[in-house]
Amino acid sequence: MKGHGRVKVLLVCENELERAGLSAILNNDREISVIGEVSALSEAPRSAEQFRPDIILCSYHEFSAHTLKIAEQVAMQSKSGIPIYMIFLATFPGDQVINLLRIGRCTVLDRRISPTELIAAIRVSIAGYTPVKDDVVGNLARASVALKGGDHSSREHLLSLTRRERNVFELMVQGLSNPEIAAWLKVAESTVKSHVQGILSKLDVRDRVQAVIYAYEAGIVSRPSQRESRR
Repeated sequence: MKGHGRVKVLLVCENELERAGLSAILNNDREISVIGEVSALSEAPRSAEQFRPDIILCSYHEFSAHTLKIAEQVAMQSKSGIPIYMIFLATFPGDQVINLLRIGRCTVLDRRISPTELIAAIRVSIAGYTPVKDDVVGNLARASVALKGGDHSSREHLLSLTRRERNVFELMVQGLSNPEIAAWLKVAESTVKSHVQGILSKLDVRDRVQAVIYAYEAGIVSRPSQRESRR
């Protein structure tokens, strides 16, 4: 967890009862502390400056351009010295999830997750990773196919990957897990893990989710193929 102190969370939720429930769940963990609560998403940037949280947890039902605007404002605050991670508990369309993830330091989790999963997501975020479920990564890859053609500047960075790393990368961004990639390529899972770490390092991305976004921008995500049918 974060140093020796508790992880500071700012809650954003318009429903008072739901906000109270989330607060109780988080404060019940000895390493997490809810330091502020607001009812409107528009209050998040100003409240972030006031409370200086590590995490902004937003229970939000609808996606709009306003959602992206607020997430971008918080991201700018993070770059200017207030390192904040935003977690949305919501059900947003796949293409909108991609738009949020591209901002950085931001993710979307299913509102139906358990308290244990929520706590784990906060810990993963503080550790510097993007918490999502494996099926979400696959959905993102499929959703990204229809969005745009690709960024040639991103493609240039792929030249540093070995042929095997490229194979692993293409399977990874289609949503396959390490065991599935190992089975497909007929190699040990430890070998796949090593390749994945090398890929993330060479492409300068933090995790698998950011790798999907990279693939989307480079235009290398292919349509679901026979690999998908094996799952």
